[in-house]
Amino acid sequence: MHDEQLIPTDLASIDIHSIEKYLAGGYPWAEWDLLRRESPVHWYDRPGVEPFWAVTSYDDVHAIGRDGTTFINGGPRLRLASTKHDTRMWEVKANRDARLEWDLNEPQDMVFMDDPRHVEFRKLVARHFTPARCRRMASALAKQSEQLVQEFSAALAEGEPVDLVEDFAVKLPLRTICEMMGIPVDDWTDIHRWTDSLFDTDSMAWAQPGETRRDMRKRLRIEFFAYLEDLLARKRAAPGDDLTSILVQAEVNGIPLTQQQLHGYIVLLVSAGNETTRNATTRGIVALLEAPAECARLQAEPGRWIESAVEEILRWTSPVIQFARTATRDVVVHGQAIAAGDTVGLWYPSANRDDSVFADPYRFDITREPNHHLAFGHGPHFCLGASLARWELRALFTELARAGLLARLQVTGPPEWMTDLHVGAMSHLPVALAG
Repeated sequence: MHDEQLIPTDLASIDIHSIEKYLAGGYPWAEWDLLRRESPVHWYDRPGVEPFWAVTSYDDVHAIGRDGTTFINGGPRLRLASTKHDTRMWEVKANRDARLEWDLNEPQDMVFMDDPRHVEFRKLVARHFTPARCRRMASALAKQSEQLVQEFSAALAEGEPVDLVEDFAVKLPLRTICEMMGIPVDDWTDIHRWTDSLFDTDSMAWAQPGETRRDMRKRLRIEFFAYLEDLLARKRAAPGDDLTSILVQAEVNGIPLTQQQLHGYIVLLVSAGNETTRNATTRGIVALLEAPAECARLQAEPGRWIESAVEEILRWTSPVIQFARTATRDVVVHGQAIAAGDTVGLWYPSANRDDSVFADPYRFDITREPNHHLAFGHGPHFCLGASLARWELRALFTELARAGLLARLQVTGPPEWMTDLHVGAMSHLPVALAG
């Protein structure tokens, strides 16, 4: 997941799905380039993963994302992963639902739904994530960012390497979504631990002595479930104006949300509410350090360049690697006949480096205009929290620039990556003050 080039040989031998490849060489930019040139809608059939159509061009990713009728989220696959992972994921859900006497056919959360049901669930909280609502949060986000940058700067001043992820990037998005959800400050550390553990990561950071990875993950799921049960009970007994309170009182078509639906909704908001911004912050800082002229430009005039800089950071980092869709009918895309029931994989980083849309796409340019990237997807499932993420990133990078901290940072060791094919995330990155 480092921005390094791999050298593909031919379409038959390319590998865009193996976690080991990402960990060893980064996003497979050269392989995506080859696919866009020679087979932008490519039947990808490899051992260890169920076959799918790999869609890599901007126009095709954009068009499929927009067409929520032909390409649905509610099929058997929403995120591409190994066959082993898919089997385990559905087994865990089925066992949990059976144990709790929940509906076996209820989706994990609203992202797995399609319209009209999807839009009904989305509307329950959508007004809290509008551009206008997020704009009103700008002052509070700026004040929090100032405090976080001061704390980060003080930690760096002690002279030892500091973890850019844990000691800085995670804090603002985690605090913001927890406040919006009505989660007490004292619980934020636990929320961070529990939501990170939802990803298919090899990390043993939260293991207790003698625990296996499987035991650790099971314990964390149980802890998180129990916490949410208590949170929902408290909000029912004493509702406030937070999102959790809104959800426990909400109805869809005159019917209150079930406990199962509430769990799925809250997990989705809390996890998605901090992941994308955290990852874009971490890797955006790295991008600026690797492009000193752009870093100097932003630091000299943050008010002038912050909006376009954030859009370029989102395009460049593309934290969400892919989503899957299921075709509902036979359809031809880019000359390829896709059959009803086929899985289609949308590769957002590839679309965001498509040279038919972005001039010189492998150049990091904070002045890039226009910049209609697809980092937040497109269509009916466009990221609910896109506006919030943008305002958080603007606040953080504005303050980093004003404090003169960006140009003074240096990476002091290799990153640790989350072993997940859905989100390209650093879990740790040591940094220090240069010189």
